[in-house]
Amino acid sequence: MSKTLSFTVHPASADAEYLTVSDAMRQILDLVEALERTESISAGSRQIVWRLTEAHTNSPPFTVTAEAFALNPVVSVGLEASRLTEMFGFGFSALLDGNVVDWIDHDIAIPLRRVLQRNLSGVGRTEISISENVRFDIVPENARIAVSALEQIDIAVEAAIVDYSRTEYGSAEIEIHSITRWNDKPALSAIERLSRDKVTCVLTQELADQLGGHSWGEVWEGRRLLIGGALHYARDGILRRVDADSAEEMPWTSVSLADLSSIDILQGRSMAEHIDLLRSDDLG
Repeated sequence: MSKTLSFTVHPASADAEYLTVSDAMRQILDLVEALERTESISAGSRQIVWRLTEAHTNSPPFTVTAEAFALNPVVSVGLEASRLTEMFGFGFSALLDGNVVDWIDHDIAIPLRRVLQRNLSGVGRTEISISENVRFDIVPENARIAVSALEQIDIAVEAAIVDYSRTEYGSAEIEIHSITRWNDKPALSAIERLSRDKVTCVLTQELADQLGGHSWGEVWEGRRLLIGGALHYARDGILRRVDADSAEEMPWTSVSLADLSSIDILQGRSMAEHIDLLRSDDLG
């Protein structure tokens, strides 16, 4: 018995009349690419080709049904297709709950991330039907959870391929994105304030204990820290990792324009006098 599965793509808003062609088509293509890469990882080589057996739009959703065919016509792939799709469905469902199964590697994560990101912009809901008993939806809420979970894979790849050309000791201002682990050590996934590049901050256990003790997922989201320790830069000069041993919270401060305008920078001097003072050695 042949194995089929279906994908249905909905627009971002309930009142949207149509999906864009690129969103609808690319969402399907990325899902099938992720499925094909899963087979390559799990089976060692591909035996299955997924052929389009049905496609229709009952505006606005777009539905595609694909059926498993053997690359070698004399080989039966029914059992392998069922095993593959159940594995894929279980792993994807786990990812939407924030858990990464061990077979989702960097290559599989690439098309999965595109699917998830599209569900945050352009596509409102993606229905995946593996069988009568295995069906799930990708929506913005669980797509965000899954994107954060995939960051674990990025960190693992970074840990395996270390290419730091320069290390300095100092501090950097970061904005907390999420908590994670790096080589079994507590870590923060963060954004460096000036460059806006992603950086992994690996914490000592003492610093992790100091910063812990509350719900980080809620309390630390968007919070700023001045993090200190060994700053590791890649060959491109971008700060990639901090081995942190100190941290100081930097709360956001709301300052009105009226407050700024009341500051007397010149302190009674004329503009010319102030410029002369800046050029002299008398300004403390």
